[in-house]
Amino acid sequence: MNFLKKLNPQQQKVVTQTEGPVLVLAGAGSGKTRSVIYRTAYLIQEKKVAPWNILVVTFTNKAARELKERLEDTFNISAHSLWIGTFHSVCTRILRYEHEHLSFDSNFSIFDEADQKSVFKKIYNKLDIDQKKFQPGLVRSIISRQKNSLILPKDFLEFNENNYFSETVFKIYQNYQNFLQKNNSLDFDDLLMYTAILLHDNENIRKKYEKKFKYVMIDEYQDTNYAQFKIVNLIAKNHQNLCVVGDDDQAIYSWRGADIRNILSFEKDYNNVLRIKLEQNYRSPDSILDAANCLIKNNSQRHKKVLWTDIRSNEKPRIFKLESENSEADFVTGEISKLVSNKVSLNDCVILYRTNAQSRVFENSFMQRKIKYQIIGGVNFYQRKEIKDILAYLRILVNPQDSESLLRIINFPPRGIGKVTIGKILQHSIETDQSVFNTIITGNSSYLPSSTAEKINDFASHLTRWKKDSEKMPLTSLIKKVIKELYLVELYDSSKDIKDITRTENIHEFIAAVNEFSENYEHDTGEKPHLTDYLQNISLQTDIDNADENEEAVKLMTMHNAKGLEFDHVFVVGLEDGLIPHSRSIEDLHAIEEERRLLYVAITRAKKSVKLCYARTRRTFEYRMNTLPSRFLMEIDDKYVTKEDFSFYEFRSPQHKQDRPKKSIVYEDQKYFKIGQKIAHSKFGKGVILDVNGKGNDAKLTISFSNGELKKIIGTFVKVI
Repeated sequence: MNFLKKLNPQQQKVVTQTEGPVLVLAGAGSGKTRSVIYRTAYLIQEKKVAPWNILVVTFTNKAARELKERLEDTFNISAHSLWIGTFHSVCTRILRYEHEHLSFDSNFSIFDEADQKSVFKKIYNKLDIDQKKFQPGLVRSIISRQKNSLILPKDFLEFNENNYFSETVFKIYQNYQNFLQKNNSLDFDDLLMYTAILLHDNENIRKKYEKKFKYVMIDEYQDTNYAQFKIVNLIAKNHQNLCVVGDDDQAIYSWRGADIRNILSFEKDYNNVLRIKLEQNYRSPDSILDAANCLIKNNSQRHKKVLWTDIRSNEKPRIFKLESENSEADFVTGEISKLVSNKVSLNDCVILYRTNAQSRVFENSFMQRKIKYQIIGGVNFYQRKEIKDILAYLRILVNPQDSESLLRIINFPPRGIGKVTIGKILQHSIETDQSVFNTIITGNSSYLPSSTAEKINDFASHLTRWKKDSEKMPLTSLIKKVIKELYLVELYDSSKDIKDITRTENIHEFIAAVNEFSENYEHDTGEKPHLTDYLQNISLQTDIDNADENEEAVKLMTMHNAKGLEFDHVFVVGLEDGLIPHSRSIEDLHAIEEERRLLYVAITRAKKSVKLCYARTRRTFEYRMNTLPSRFLMEIDDKYVTKEDFSFYEFRSPQHKQDRPKKSIVYEDQKYFKIGQKIAHSKFGKGVILDVNGKGNDAKLTISFSNGELKKIIGTFVKVI
């Protein structure tokens, strides 16, 4: 094919070696997306493989869209019959097709994090569980890991330590799954777990998809978990026409259950694997890659590779030492102002940090300088109250068993249905053993006062009518009708709350987004979308998918969110021990290596310049603490970086120069207890100190105990071990 001339020799191998297992170790900026696209085109146009016999799994919805668009634009290959998408979207599609083999219907709802939190609150109240002893966030994380390991509630105690903590988590897990089952709903982890179990337990289904997907390609393979590994393995283990693309140097999602061993052990899992390294970088100049290579070579868990490039630059990454986090923020915004004055677009600048909390001082500095900024990973558009309310109505029309959505909108907009009435409805639902939806639409409201029953019946008649409309009306028309008949715009326009003006704007934006989705869906599939298709698309959106790339603004995001993106000018901030590597990683060698990979990812986002910043002191709660520069900065040879010491200067805008009351400063070396120290407590056992508030023996300590509990304890009650 003529287009092969556009690829380097290693990329050509990726494209043309189509038979048998292939491991592509694709370094940052090495053109892996192009390789995947060209390989797909090669299979269709040269090998004459039917598009529906190819499965391509990407890491994000954005990557899937880009792949489809480029196949269409470059090769005139229609995306209609291609199976291209994320693991979650592919699994959702399979589960809806094969629902008769499962314990839920095809119209299942997909619960997001907000839905999960709401359900957990109900379960904790039902079981009378103390949230301080069993932190919901921690328990949700434990349950997520069980699902990613394909451990159902019935097997939980067999695979976990038998103690009070595990037994309580087991009860929560069991109740949570029962709730999902009753509401015909799945969470994100269920999508993977049930697909893997279906393929494993049902031989006919497995053979069906094994035969269907004759060629399988998996992008970002280093970020797969056990459930995803099993799905791929079950489909491809017989024909072994499997190409996985990834970079173990960019494996940064272990906290989500991703297992780097999947890519490190690929050559043991399959026979006669062809290994191809993509080491030529097309994004960054040699000066940036030298520093990145110097850093990442310190990791032991990796396939050895060295990025190189034909792009030359004399501008080395620069390390800046600032006085405080405020100095750091003002310095960075000042540097961005200089870039803008030199005709650099704000869109070409990004600030990367380890934790979301670090964004605050940068937001303040940007607001004072009147520079537009956009936080990636802030409040998702679809998580805003007014949008969640509309989506709850739509979810009920698709899945009437979704009581979580129903209870959200039963009295919104306000229709005089209070908590007492809702309690009676729920009780009647239990007594008659039917869903909440069926309870209100039967018309049997004798257990309610007549005036209340009338309101319930009116609500039910609207839902029934809209449900019928959803089966025949175009998607955008349906949603506009629901919004109009709920009088939502009038509700917010008549409000005196200034926030409600924004809510009206968001509803208009929502309708525009629905219209855009409909057009794209029809273009991609040749069919008009159903409400189910839209809700599925919304459920599987990520922060990156929702980012407005066209908005002229500096981007602020965590290093994790920067994966897969690139910018001309990158500012990596907060490079201090305790932030990166994070304090929770310091005791674990594997965790330290992942933190190092995280910084490597941040540096390799840059196309022109990298500035690495750390502060000499940083405020934690009411104390200002001395900090140490990240140990990772010390690992980059001095010949690859330029070091700047600004620690004795304050980069402050005029608003900062007003006198402020002096507060006592407690430096780290004055403290008796230290972050990362191991301690023992007579009641809770062994633990690790995550935070020290105060000095001496009486300091308040935040401690993570080995039993999973997080406690704040005065230092006199623990001993260092």
